[in-house]
Amino acid sequence: MNKAALFASVWGISLLISALLRFWGQQHPQPLEPSAIPILVLLLMPSGLMAGWLLWSSRGSGESE
Repeated sequence: MNKAALFASVWGISLLISALLRFWGQQHPQPLEPSAIPILVLLLMPSGLMAGWLLWSSRGSGESE
């Protein structure tokens, strides 16, 4: 898949998710009562995934003799 198609598909999926969330918000106008677990997941998951990706990608880059 070339970069333009990947870029377009990611933006398209983001637009679809945004439209679905907007539709859901119109159907459920009352405010959400957030709990601690989803908030912690949303806060810690991106940094955890980034750390895992960095560790995975640096796994084979060490120089050995």
